[in-house]
Amino acid sequence: MPLTLVLIGVAFTGVYSHEQTMRVLAGDRDRALALLAASQVRDLLHERIMALQALAAQPAFQGTDRIAQGASLQAAGNLSGQFSGGIALLDEAGNLLAGATDGPGWTAEGSQSSGGDLPDLHLATLAATVMARQAPVFSPALRTLVEDWTLLLGVPTRTTAGQAASGSTTAVLVGPVSVSRLRLAEVLDHVHATAGAHSVVALVALTNGQSTSQVLAQSVAETGSTLHTDDAGVALGQVAPLLREGTGATLYDSPGGQRMSLAYAPLDLEGLGWWVIVEQPWHELVGPILRYSQFVPLVAAMAVVVSLLTLYYGIRSIVQPLRALGQRAERVAWGDFDGAGIGTSVGGVREIEDLRCTLDQMARRVQSYQTGMHDYIAAITQGQEDERKRLARELHDDTVQALIALGQRVEMAQKALPGDPGHAAERLITARGMIAESLEGVRRFSRDLRPTYLDDLGLVPALEMLARPDTKLRAGSSETSATGDTGPGERQRPVIDLTIVGAVRRLPPDMELAAYRIVQEALNNVVRHAHASHAWVEVHFDSDNLALIVRDDGHGFEMPRLPDDLARHGHFGLMGIQERAFLYSGQVTVRSSPGQGTTLQVQLPHTTSRAERNPRFPAK
Repeated sequence: MPLTLVLIGVAFTGVYSHEQTMRVLAGDRDRALALLAASQVRDLLHERIMALQALAAQPAFQGTDRIAQGASLQAAGNLSGQFSGGIALLDEAGNLLAGATDGPGWTAEGSQSSGGDLPDLHLATLAATVMARQAPVFSPALRTLVEDWTLLLGVPTRTTAGQAASGSTTAVLVGPVSVSRLRLAEVLDHVHATAGAHSVVALVALTNGQSTSQVLAQSVAETGSTLHTDDAGVALGQVAPLLREGTGATLYDSPGGQRMSLAYAPLDLEGLGWWVIVEQPWHELVGPILRYSQFVPLVAAMAVVVSLLTLYYGIRSIVQPLRALGQRAERVAWGDFDGAGIGTSVGGVREIEDLRCTLDQMARRVQSYQTGMHDYIAAITQGQEDERKRLARELHDDTVQALIALGQRVEMAQKALPGDPGHAAERLITARGMIAESLEGVRRFSRDLRPTYLDDLGLVPALEMLARPDTKLRAGSSETSATGDTGPGERQRPVIDLTIVGAVRRLPPDMELAAYRIVQEALNNVVRHAHASHAWVEVHFDSDNLALIVRDDGHGFEMPRLPDDLARHGHFGLMGIQERAFLYSGQVTVRSSPGQGTTLQVQLPHTTSRAERNPRFPAK
């Protein structure tokens, strides 16, 4: 009997260990899905922010001409359907300066204010908050007569120098954003398809210190179940208190007594208490051996047989496969992708096989990325060598030849000096002109190697020089181009418009150089590959980030599906831009399609040291 108890204990220990492992794996997966959905929803809202910020950057809103501002608002309309009503310009107290707030998208359900508009309290609070924070702010979700849920987005407008304090905020642009028009159901359904048929993915808004809640959108499981809320819409029961902890995953008991797996992630947008929740029954995640482990005590009469079988099953189907998988993972960690055998089955339960498949996909992705990096480094090295050859050739054909000719002129003047001083003077005047030409050539080489305006005046003047029509852009720059192809040295230069948004300030020198090189490489790619007639460069100085946007009206191209496909398709220039941004913990977004041009957006956060920007490069 003691042996029986020991065997039963071992069996229970194996089952419990497997359950805990499954709980961690399932929690990590669902938490990643919640973060993915939150990121996609946040991107949808950021599109509205950027649209409203672009409108606020128009010249009409940098002054106080209300007639011009009203005309701009009327022309803008609802910004191509991104807002459910017209755009309004308000002062700090929420009073209307231009535009209108009486459209159907502004009409609140059950509103008691005159005309049926949104209560003035919401507009005044939003305007005051935007003025105080000097940044885009969302209001809590409100119900309107024409839409299910609507929230207000406020963006500050800033005057230009000569009208008020340079860059001071004088008014707030406000627009209503319809939750239903965001098409959140598609985002949630995509996550639901990954999470499983029995899962529920929901977007929840918590307000009033997380004491009240609304389910703004949700996917529905194939069983027909939805997120557990009571009739009053209060607070997701036991779930709401967990959301104070940030991103996480846990288990809880639903009102119906069912054990549920829950993962959650916040959107982290100013003024919004929105959360993405992924919920599914726990018993649907675990294997059959865990579902029925509670019945093990009922077979105590067959304890020896059951215990031995359970022990054998646990060792053969769980412990041994996990051990074998761990050994293969260690070999992969040392770079042995082919010899590790991670692509062959280790047996065991389905969850272990799923884990192996996931590890195999990750290993192949890492291997592909390493291969791409090797190609990228080779292309960079070749590009540097080509640039050195070009400089050597130009120095030989230009500077060296000029110096030889100069020496000959001086020698001829020296010989003519005793007998014909006038002729010698003419020779010296010619030599002086050749010296000036040689100096200009050396300065040009210096500018090619390092933009002097960047060190002396900063990023914006250097970009202004880069955008000037008389500045040459090389189709084959010192860095590898976007496709890595070779071709003609220079092509027709497009017209380049440079726009600066926000208060211009100096940044750390290495960060200014990185930003300059990113824009330079992007424009080089436009010249080399886009065949564009026009290019636009925007530089946004925000409180926390430096945003660089380069657009063109060229041919465009088909974007690779995954980042590691950039090298495989020869887009080494984009890889270079991405690597530069990653050094500063930045983000790179590329949108392009054939015939539609290309848009490159780079976000570089402001930090005080290189070690803080990227821990891979400690401060020296």
